[in-house]
Amino acid sequence: MPILAQSKKFKMYVVSAIFMVFAAVPFFAFSSRHGDLYVNAKASGMQDGSKEHPFEKIGSAVDKADSKTEIHISKGEYEENITLKKGIKLFGEDKDNTIIKAKKDKWATIYMKDNSEIDDITVKGGKSGIFIESHAQVNIISCSVRYNDGDGIIIEGGDTKKANQVYIGKTEIRNNDRAGIYVSGARRVVVMDSEVFDNKTDGVDFARGVAGYFAGNSVKNNGGSGLTAVIDGANIWTKNNSFRENGREGMEISSFGGAGRINVAKGKFVGNDRYGVARLQKAGSTSSATWNKYLTFDNGPYFAGNGLGNISNILRSN
Repeated sequence: MPILAQSKKFKMYVVSAIFMVFAAVPFFAFSSRHGDLYVNAKASGMQDGSKEHPFEKIGSAVDKADSKTEIHISKGEYEENITLKKGIKLFGEDKDNTIIKAKKDKWATIYMKDNSEIDDITVKGGKSGIFIESHAQVNIISCSVRYNDGDGIIIEGGDTKKANQVYIGKTEIRNNDRAGIYVSGARRVVVMDSEVFDNKTDGVDFARGVAGYFAGNSVKNNGGSGLTAVIDGANIWTKNNSFRENGREGMEISSFGGAGRINVAKGKFVGNDRYGVARLQKAGSTSSATWNKYLTFDNGPYFAGNGLGNISNILRSN
């Protein structure tokens, strides 16, 4: 099947591309620093959160922190469930050796509220690894989210305002018992330069109404599809991603008959068990011409060795 038509209106494409490039930059709320706190799993004796007398538990630092606090965590394994209050930022000493493991596996390992951030930390062992509440603006940078009992990262639906953007960069999301990333509703999400692999269901699951930029990622060997998304209400731009050897499709795009836009630029779709890209009509009626308008391909994505073909016909699905 020939590659689907590119956008007919170059001007509209440029405006949209500029929008998404702007979105790709993490949104930081600039504010003055209000003191750092320190945590070390080997701490003993006096503990006040200072560099000289760090807390033994991350939770102790979170309890003391306010909305302008940075918490610095030394290497070690911390068996805790953490709720990051508004504005708190966690910085691990080393991603692979600074580990937060859920103490209560029926809860998320980390629950993130507005303007919170985690860097260089491994998150594992929870019902989900990270749960991001509705409308919260958060950053997840250079982390590893793995071996959780459900989804690796759950992003609760809210709206697509820039002030509520979720940014995930240079992060490894793997070996979770459900999806790597699950976005439950309309949300503004940026995922860049990350690896999503060996999750038991889909690698990434975008519900209706997502505004997203998904670029430079490797999505492979997931039990379901590499990425699933819904056209209706979407404004999703993907670029330079690799979708390899997933158990179903490289990308699975669904329509319920509503308008939206998903663009696939460059990228590689190799060795997926079914289609490189599958187009599923789940409800309503969308013509081939409309599909070609809502789902567009630029700069020749590369396809090879997909079990049922490169891009599917329009498939009916319940």
